[in-house]
Amino acid sequence: MIQEAHIGLGIFGKEGRNAARSADFAFSKFKFVKRALLIHGYLYYTRLTTLVHYFFYKNVTLVTCTLFYAGSTAFSQSSLFHSIFLIFYNIFFTAFPIVAFGIFEQKTKIKKLENNPDYYKYINRGLI
Repeated sequence: MIQEAHIGLGIFGKEGRNAARSADFAFSKFKFVKRALLIHGYLYYTRLTTLVHYFFYKNVTLVTCTLFYAGSTAFSQSSLFHSIFLIFYNIFFTAFPIVAFGIFEQKTKIKKLENNPDYYKYINRGLI
């Protein structure tokens, strides 16, 4: 069983089925592992890095507004936003963009990655 990033990939083989039974994902042939690692690994890597930047940006904008408001009110305990606005802020700027981003985002075509696995090295280094 191949383990990386807390996900187990098991392959059915001549040695038995124990690795595939205890794995998170099981494959019947070794050729399917290439697609799982390159394509799905690429999609996970690029989406996760972009979303981490997005979360920082989202939180910095909220905190900046709150700090400016606190400075103008002499750091009183009054709140800039009503609690219902904070709830909707997190719903609209956390849930919906992630779903849309996960569905529509692809920087590189999947066929290009399948045909040229060396292309993944450049993506991993941040050159593309």
